[in-house]
Amino acid sequence: MNPHYLCAELGRALGEDDILVNEAIRNAGVVFNQIVRTRPGTSLGFSGGGLGCSAGLALGAKLAAPQRTVVCAVGDGAYMFGNPTPAHYVSEAMRLPVLWVVFNNARWAAVHRATLSMYPKGSAAKMSEPFFTTLEPSPRFEKIVEASGGVGTRVEDPAELMPALERAMRVVREEKRQALVNVRLQASYVKTS
Repeated sequence: MNPHYLCAELGRALGEDDILVNEAIRNAGVVFNQIVRTRPGTSLGFSGGGLGCSAGLALGAKLAAPQRTVVCAVGDGAYMFGNPTPAHYVSEAMRLPVLWVVFNNARWAAVHRATLSMYPKGSAAKMSEPFFTTLEPSPRFEKIVEASGGVGTRVEDPAELMPALERAMRVVREEKRQALVNVRLQASYVKTS
């Protein structure tokens, strides 16, 4: 599965008033046009820096708009930098159900891009798997949310993606609990930022 497909399916799953917090799509090297947001305040993101800050932004968005569905699209590295255990704890304790969609390519793409920006002809540019850029074995992120009363799902088959997103949306909207969909993407290294 590639990030373009995930974005297209996520775009189809979102309602027009749902709030999308984006800390995955730029980092995954994906153009944002698969997820169209036309209403003000339905797309939140960052212009740079602050890896991992989407967890707090998603919880803050839900606190500010409790009647709206908040979806946090986050890369696997950014998810870990966002300190997920406290984030999921706060989500449960404060009754702030958020849907977390983890773009899991088992890579620290931001680290790799930063290294290449400093040393474009260095040894990391010549390696098929540069040091300190793999996240393998990939953590089972779907288990972390379960520790705080949420529902976690791991998706590897593209045919299972939309049903998993729909189930997670029902958990967030109807059961008022947080959910996480850990989507395993094809591993790739981005050679440019």
